[in-house]
Amino acid sequence: MRDDSTPPQGQEQEAAYAALIKVGDAVETPDGALWIVQQVKADGDILALASATRASESGLVIADVIDVVRTQIPTELARKVADARQVRR
Repeated sequence: MRDDSTPPQGQEQEAAYAALIKVGDAVETPDGALWIVQQVKADGDILALASATRASESGLVIADVIDVVRTQIPTELARKVADARQVRR
């Protein structure tokens, strides 16, 4: 008998990959700031980030090009909000 509450392994792997934070993804910090991941360091424990904003009309995440702020934070403080394909640079 098949348990429908657990997805097939293919879907499970796709979901796990989609949840990974990768270079180019947009993340949000607990204070609500938007950032673009520039580098994943220390076996994925630290993210190097560059500032970003959200376009008011389209809602797209856009990397800042003027007055870029850079920082590093622990990965557990970041929540992925957009895949790299949805970020405008």
